[in-house]
Parts: sequence; structure tokens; C-alpha cells
Amino acid sequence: MSGLPGAGGPAVDFAGITPELLARYDRPGPRYTSYPTAPHFSPSFGEAEYRAALARAAASPDAPLSLYVHVPFCEARCTYCGCNVVIAPHRGPEERYLEAVERELEIVAGHLGRRRTLSQLHWGGGTPTYLTPAQCERLFCAVMRHFRLAPGAEVAIEIDPCVTSDEHLATLRSLGFNRVSLGAQDFDPRVQEAVHRVQPLALTRHQVELARTLGFSSVNIDLIYGLPFQTAASFKLAVESVIGELAPDRVAVFSYAHVPWLKPHQKALERLPMPRGWDKFRVFAAAAESFLAAGYRFIGMDHFARPGDELARALDAGTLHRNFMGYTVLPATDLVGIGMTAIGDVDGAYVQNEKNLARYQRSLAAGVLPVERGLERTEEDEVRRRVIEHLICTFGLDFGWVRERLGIDPRTAFAHELAALAAPAADGLVEVDETGVRVLPRGRVFIRNLCMPFDAYLAGDVGKTVYSRTV
Repeated sequence: MSGLPGAGGPAVDFAGITPELLARYDRPGPRYTSYPTAPHFSPSFGEAEYRAALARAAASPDAPLSLYVHVPFCEARCTYCGCNVVIAPHRGPEERYLEAVERELEIVAGHLGRRRTLSQLHWGGGTPTYLTPAQCERLFCAVMRHFRLAPGAEVAIEIDPCVTSDEHLATLRSLGFNRVSLGAQDFDPRVQEAVHRVQPLALTRHQVELARTLGFSSVNIDLIYGLPFQTAASFKLAVESVIGELAPDRVAVFSYAHVPWLKPHQKALERLPMPRGWDKFRVFAAAAESFLAAGYRFIGMDHFARPGDELARALDAGTLHRNFMGYTVLPATDLVGIGMTAIGDVDGAYVQNEKNLARYQRSLAAGVLPVERGLERTEEDEVRRRVIEHLICTFGLDFGWVRERLGIDPRTAFAHELAALAAPAADGLVEVDETGVRVLPRGRVFIRNLCMPFDAYLAGDVGKTVYSRTV
């Protein structure tokens, strides 16, 4: 097999994708931030199982951890939103929530023993900056009472520029946050009005400039394609504004997932014109081509980064990883999730907290970890998990790596899965030979589809669970 993933040549090929090719591969599928994926978590996994997983994790006191904290509150609901949020236009409920989070941190840390070093800390939501600067400091100090940051740790937060003040950013930086991700979605006023997220470019530019002045080492911008009134031409203008006026280090261009049967507020968008199928793909392709022309690297699926960014360097080095927070360069064997609906990955087990705010708070008031469901991975799960991560993070699967790291013969163990790649190979998406699998530039757009044959849980599952489409 000639060449290695990321070792030169075109990163991704959009020009070679036709409407017919897209139609064959535009199907629901997981984003593979975990394997097995969240729809397969079970309520039979409860607090006792989580405590046992934490105890096992405590046996490696020197291993680093990732910690995710979920802040669910938003002042108002954006109509495109698919996140687990609590709409709270009036202040007050966050105080009781912080008390519950502080109690959860205390209980979890107690079960982790001396294992307290964080290589990655991430706050998401909801809107973490719904909290006042003083409340942000309170939450950060609560984390630091039980954990410590490793040298060079990634300390990141997602913010909504519409509710984030200069004082917020100054406080976050003084606490030690070094990465900030700003949601933008689109800068077309008509699109913003349609999704109830009016956010002037000037406001976003001010916060990006302030973040850099304060010393944040990385700025990320989140965009969404597939929203009402978007066209390839209009979104290209928005992207050019992002490149020219914001110049972020990283960009995520997410596909809008329309799931009104789960998120009824999305029904409000159905009366508006939204790009679908080929039209939606062209919106994404226009954005991607603009970022590539400006020198950004295509990291995978919907992420782009400047060549000097850690993600781009990790892609070239084959050291990229993926977890519930997306692509990362800082592997930690375990991820602890804190807060309502947060998901963790601890010593071979996935665990998800209660999605209901009242139940989450009641559990912790009683000293009980608020586990809603989870999953203990089997030995086969672990093998497939590593294969899928390797494929999605390197755009290839080296059979020698599989034999050495996983102790199996991939040509035998995955004979059915490799045979399923024959159709994508015929379409010019992938090459398979005696040395491994190599995703071709055109196939990088469809990397989730190329991972799906290795997903033993997926058969008969698409359509029954909530997966986003390829575009």
C-alpha cells in the first residue's frame, strides 16, 4: 500500500462527489465519539457498577484523567438546538445545580483515591457562561479542590457570545482556561432570525480579539450547515467572514440534525426552506473548500484546523484520538463526566448521568451518584472500538498495527467487514490490500460510512435510534 494517511497528497476531494454518489452514502450513522454508541447504553448499569468502575480506575493513580462538566442552562432556546438543556430566563436554579455538582465532584473524587491529575478539562452545555463570572470561579475552585491540572493541560470552555461578557473572559483566563470555543452557526441575519440566535459578527469578533489579548492559546468557531435559508453562496460568505475577520485556530462545521420527534421545538423550522440532500452537501462543500483554500487542514468529518495547530500535527503523526468531546491530542485512559446528562468513560465502562434536572439533584442530595444508564464493554467491544477510532482518526487501518496492538489477524477476524468495503472501493472511496485499508481523498468525506461496517451493533439499528445523516 503506497502512502500513509496524512502523509501528503490532497487531503480531501469534494469535486469528485456527484449527486448519485452522495445519495448512495447519505444515510443515518453514528459520529463515533464512543463505541458502542450511546443508544446502546442500558439502565441495568447503575450506581453500583459506576462505583466499581471508579474503584478500578483508582488502581492507576499516576494515569491522567479527562474531566467534562455539563452546565445545562440557557436563557432562551435556539430552534436548531439538539442538546440537553434547561431553559431558565430567570436566575436562581443554577445555585442549587452548583451545589449538586460540588457534591458529585466530592463523591467521584473520593472513589478515585489518589488519581486526581487532569490532562483535559472541558466545560460544555447548555451555556457555561450562563453562570456569572463569580459562579464560574466557584465551579472551577470546586473542581480544583479535588483535582489538579497536569502541566500543559487543555482547559477549554464553550461560550455563547450573546451572553458572555468581557468580565467572563477575563475571569476564565485568570482561572487557567486556555482554549475557548465560540458558537456562531451563521452570520446571515435571515438565518439568525429564523433560528432565534441573533449574533452580530462584530460581537463575535470582539470576543475573539479579547480572548487572544487575554492569552487564550486557541480559539475555535462552531458553524452549522443545513439551517433555514442557507445556500452554498450565502454560507460561503459567512465562512469568508470567519476566515478573514476571526481567523480561528480550529473550526467545526456541524450538520444540522432535524429530529422534531425528540426535540419538538424544531418543528418551528419545518415551515421554512431548508437545504436537503445534494443542496445541503453543497453548503458544506462550499465551506470546506473555502477553509482548505485558506490553508486549513481537514481533520475529519466536520473539523478543520490551521497547519500548526495540535490537531493537524497529531493527524500527520498518527496520534489523534477521539472521545465524547470530539477529536483530541491528549489521550487519557478515562473520562469522567460531571453534571446532568454528562457521559463518562471509566475503566471499560460508559456511564451517563440523569437527564432530568430534579432527579439529578435529588440523587446527589441523598449522596447517591446520579447514574441513569451505562454499559460495560466486552473484549470484542474494545477491539472494535480501537479499530473504529484508528480508522476515523488516521484515515486508514494498518493490518500490522492490528496484529501488534490487538493480537488478531484482521483478514480473518474482519473478513465480513472488509468484504463490505468492496462497494466503497468500487466508488473510489477506499483501497484495501494485503497491508491494510487506506481511505482515499474522496472517501474522507464519508469516513463515518467506512467505519460503520465494523460496528457490530448497527445491523437493524439505523432508524430505530437517533443518528445524524452523513450530510
